[in-house]
Amino acid sequence: MEKCDVAIVGAGPAGSATAISLAERGYRVALIDRAVFPRDKLCGDFLNPINWPVLEELHVSQDLLSLPHTKVSRFRITTADGSEAMSAFPAQGVRPFGLGLRRFHLDHVLVARAKRVGASVLEGTKLKVVKMQPRGWLLDMSRDGEPISLRAKLLVGADGRNSAVARQLGVASELPKRLAAVGFEIQLQNVPSVPDSVEIHQFTGGYAGIVRVDGGQVNLCCTVRRELLGKSVSFENLRARLLRDNPFLNELLSASVPVSEFRSVSPVYFPARRCFGDGFILVGDAARVTEPVTGEGIYLALRSGQLGAATVEKALGEGNLRAVRLSEYERACQAEFAARFRLNSLIRNLVYRPKALSLAVRLLSRRQRFLALLVNAVCQRRAAFAG
Repeated sequence: MEKCDVAIVGAGPAGSATAISLAERGYRVALIDRAVFPRDKLCGDFLNPINWPVLEELHVSQDLLSLPHTKVSRFRITTADGSEAMSAFPAQGVRPFGLGLRRFHLDHVLVARAKRVGASVLEGTKLKVVKMQPRGWLLDMSRDGEPISLRAKLLVGADGRNSAVARQLGVASELPKRLAAVGFEIQLQNVPSVPDSVEIHQFTGGYAGIVRVDGGQVNLCCTVRRELLGKSVSFENLRARLLRDNPFLNELLSASVPVSEFRSVSPVYFPARRCFGDGFILVGDAARVTEPVTGEGIYLALRSGQLGAATVEKALGEGNLRAVRLSEYERACQAEFAARFRLNSLIRNLVYRPKALSLAVRLLSRRQRFLALLVNAVCQRRAAFAG
């Protein structure tokens, strides 16, 4: 039976960032995922410029820039009544741009980095049962139909919004009986314009995000109120019934051709879970989903992994893995993300209120300084609102 210091379930951005940070410091890390990489993942495929400092710290920036991508230097928002506003991104170091980049590439690069720094990566491995024992955790898993067991001092749940780790530990949030919204994603070709911008287009009952991920392919993600969806949901149905509500979006999608499957996900958001306890923490979407209207989802995942790793390193060094010690992770997340969560909540509420959003967009289009401050707040780790 294999043994390690830390077992991380889930090899997305949060899990891989945790694994890289700990393995670089000499800890024995097992990174476990049921998928085999590279693999596709429902996502907006946008790396906000705020990610550059984190990507540099994880030593993956140059690897990502060597893969198919689009440099994104502007943000644009439009509403169903024809209002629009646009602003350039601020520079993060020497890079005044974000990236349109498929998760297919991002997650593969992060997993490869975790392997290079010494993490043991178990791909195609499904967690069956996790049990806490006197000396740590016992993980019973399977790969290719064969049972695998692993012992770890500390457990990290990084397996997303429907986290099996959270469910087995009894900390999963109780979902509302009627989910408010459903998220969709599809890759398209024959979409005009969108050369160097990431765009949010509001329509009745939801919004769509668009970014070009390479020369000919565009990622479309949209979130729609569930009550507006019929029994049969397809991209063509959405395009005909809802997406055409916004004139800008209708023009962009009128001749588009799908080149991927039409994926869906729910819940789009849910209340925060307890993200720590005796011998464990949860990182990324396993802890909480914040609807990434502002394109910060990847940053929140990567940075929570780094913060989690910092707490785990101290706890292992002290030999104290009790909940009171690991609660430092939650405090670190609150200090880093609280203002960002509030801003996301404000913007999300506006998106679902067409009249209020239209008024806000019209005002911002005439007051570029305030729009630039808002974009800076979203794209910089410590943006200044005053001045």
